[in-house]
Amino acid sequence: MAQFVIPDPIRAECYRGLPRIFQFTNWDGTFTPYNCGQAAAATYLTFHGLLPSLEDQAGLVMSRIEAAHPPDIVGGWFGSSRRRVKRICRAGGLPVEEIVGETGLRDQINSNRAALVMFEVPGPKLFKRWTVPTGHWVVAYGFDDENIYLTNWGKMTWDLFRQGWNALVPRLIGMRNRCLAAV
Repeated sequence: MAQFVIPDPIRAECYRGLPRIFQFTNWDGTFTPYNCGQAAAATYLTFHGLLPSLEDQAGLVMSRIEAAHPPDIVGGWFGSSRRRVKRICRAGGLPVEEIVGETGLRDQINSNRAALVMFEVPGPKLFKRWTVPTGHWVVAYGFDDENIYLTNWGKMTWDLFRQGWNALVPRLIGMRNRCLAAV
């Protein structure tokens, strides 16, 4: 649910990034299995002061975003494209641009600016054998030596993040090893 999140770094002296951020989650909207792009865009717009950071208005904010910009990959069944997330941000008054690579992402966060990222996560099992790859949109807002801190997800090790960030699904939508940040 929508709320402020605070990183829980093990070694606070190594932490870089925001002290807190208001996050929207899939559960604030209607299309919960597929609306992480809308939740990430709402989080990013809120971070930039363009949407309210009020828990009791999260459902209204998400329903408006979902109505105007629903998930768009294969009729919405596979979530939101990069183009859709960029359109949500632009419609909210915040054009975004691409930043390439981990150094660019770290520089963004180190300057207390969050960034939109998408990475692959294991999806449902198909025929009890194959895992269907799925993507997940989040806002990266902090990091330390071992972890990156993500809204609508939590803390993730850099190794796991790199693996998912460079995987097939982000590659398919032009987000492999890339993030989106305010112009």
